Amino acid sequence: MIGRSPAGVVAGVDGSPHAAIAADWAAREAERRDCALHLVHAVNTGTVTLSPRASAAVTDLILQNAQAVLDEALGKLQAAHPTVRLTGDVVPRDAAAAVLNAAEHAELAVVGTRGHGGFASLLLGSVSLTVVAHSLCPAVVVRPAPESGGHILVAIRDERDGVILRFALREAELLGLPVHAVHTWSTIVPGLSHLAPGADDRGEEALLHEQLLRRVVDAVQPEFPDVIVEARQLTGATAAVLVEESKEAALLVMARHEPTQHFGLRLGTAVHAVLHHAHCPVAVVPL
Repeated sequence: MIGRSPAGVVAGVDGSPHAAIAADWAAREAERRDCALHLVHAVNTGTVTLSPRASAAVTDLILQNAQAVLDEALGKLQAAHPTVRLTGDVVPRDAAAAVLNAAEHAELAVVGTRGHGGFASLLLGSVSLTVVAHSLCPAVVVRPAPESGGHILVAIRDERDGVILRFALREAELLGLPVHAVHTWSTIVPGLSHLAPGADDRGEEALLHEQLLRRVVDAVQPEFPDVIVEARQLTGATAAVLVEESKEAALLVMARHEPTQHFGLRLGTAVHAVLHHAHCPVAVVPL
């Protein structure tokens, strides 16, 4: 059990349908990138109420069952994707920590929306949120939905987001899809609608947002001359706009900006909301 993977794609599996869908998406991504896929199956081997001998026996049984789950996942993926180089580990530790450790030098970490643990009513599990919030590489959350989108959607917030646009353009190049770069903004502050700027001010602000979006796109697009980019600025709450736009997308790409010193939040409210409600896989790229 080496724990870490070579550079490539890493996916967490646990025998659940959500994890299987995510692993299959990861295998197709590894095919597109021509790299290896490493599966991680983390298990809790704690048996504090048993005698040492019984504890060791139960631990061995847990690890054997976990290996069987991993082997089944590897076998199904190898049959469906025979050209992908597959490896896997059973890791006796917390699931999120196991995936994060394995993905330390990876190109991409992939998780499902939920595993076997937690409550069925939750839209997104704690493991997925933790991986996305702390991964050193881009992390993708794959939900069980049909992949019918015709473009890559990327959310541009400010000039630092050329990094995530570059990621989106590479994905679009691999998939043969166009990119829709969207910048959202709003002139209305909740509770202060009576102070909203007039038409002239809104026009000037719209121009500033358009210029910001064009600067980001123009700085990166020449690196991918074969990818068509449509840049749009949209007004409204960022999360609501992106969730609606995600209905037609094959992948939504967002940035994970550094947390503020005041709150230390690893994920902004918009990213958090989109992860729960988007209609397509969501890639979160750390900046």
